[in-house]
Amino acid sequence: MKAFHHILPILLILSDPGLRAQAPADGPLDITPKLVDDLMAEANGRNPTILAAGARADAAAAAVDSVRTWEDPVFTLGVWGSTPRGMPASQEGDILYGIEEKLPLFGHPDLVRHVAEAKATRDRLSVGYAQEDLRREITLALLDIALTDRAAGLAAEDLDWIETTMASVDSRYRSGKSSQVEWLSVEAERAEAAEQLTTVRAMRASQVEQADRLLSRDRSSRWPELILPALAGPVIYDDRIVSAALAFAPKLKVLRQEAVRNEAASHLTWHMRMPEVGLGLEARQYSGDAGFREGMMTVNLSLPWVNGARYDSDVARDKALARAADRDADAYANEVREDVHHACVDLDTARRRALLYRDQLVPLAEQALASARAAWESNQSRFQDILEAHRALVSDRLALTQASADQRREMAELTFLTGVADLASAFAPNPVAGRH
Repeated sequence: MKAFHHILPILLILSDPGLRAQAPADGPLDITPKLVDDLMAEANGRNPTILAAGARADAAAAAVDSVRTWEDPVFTLGVWGSTPRGMPASQEGDILYGIEEKLPLFGHPDLVRHVAEAKATRDRLSVGYAQEDLRREITLALLDIALTDRAAGLAAEDLDWIETTMASVDSRYRSGKSSQVEWLSVEAERAEAAEQLTTVRAMRASQVEQADRLLSRDRSSRWPELILPALAGPVIYDDRIVSAALAFAPKLKVLRQEAVRNEAASHLTWHMRMPEVGLGLEARQYSGDAGFREGMMTVNLSLPWVNGARYDSDVARDKALARAADRDADAYANEVREDVHHACVDLDTARRRALLYRDQLVPLAEQALASARAAWESNQSRFQDILEAHRALVSDRLALTQASADQRREMAELTFLTGVADLASAFAPNPVAGRH
């Protein structure tokens, strides 16, 4: 609870009408899935990370289309000459020309295309990963702004109390029923809060700038007040949510596809040891009468067996990379399980704390403040008791807001991992299973 005491001055100073006038003038805006979807639609066309991922995906798709079944043919042209002891050019021909083409044997073009398709699929998944990560970042940024805005909202609720209390202190002080210490105590609270308010404004400005950066907006954009979503229902950790995360986690999809690409690359490398076979046609004619003299058909092939050991090393390299990609995917799958478990535990903790403050601590603090005020007005307690009771109430209200925001943060993390927006409905506790 002490962690929230430093926010009390912020709430007190916001009672100043001049300061309140500087709050956002636009109407409050609820943080809803539709709001996040609208902001994502705006960011998709401007966010550099999304655009870069999309460009890589386009390049990979173009690489698939660029795979050739038939290589470019090679055309040759030359001249022939002989010595006096050789055959005359009129018989052999002195102009040589021909064409040569490699044959698409042993499924080599299909393997190259398969590797390119695997990479294109991976890059498309990378776009999805970048989009889901941006969605999470936008949601967290909105929650940060809403949490800061809620602190200002609590100040408005406390305004009547502060003004009434200050008027009472001033009246009692003039009639000699209150000491100057009580009057100075309230003024000291206000002076300290003025400095704290500057810090809070800078904090919100920083949060807004971060949100604008995520959306690639102009820094001069104006954000309305944001409202935190209501407290959500419980989310149970079981095989359903783990299975959903393992099936959807965007980064895990990318890593698994990278393993597929590496496996395809290892198959291609193994087939590189097969000989390349080419077919050629060659002709000769005589320049004197342009007559055709002779022709020849050739077949050529490479001899990869000469570098067999080198090809073996290439295959071993790519198979090792494929195994490494598989292990990376397995390791991240374990991280996903751990992240889901931690998020569910933290989500449950935040929800229980929010219920505790909402249903018990805040009502008790309100009763304590009312009791302290009544006792002070009847000269049965110190004015300091009112200030302490008011600080406790403000602290509890902020703790309730903080717990609600923490629950929504953990839900944003789980949505990022599972792709499920309504977690409370999809992964609610099963009462039937609970009875067994």
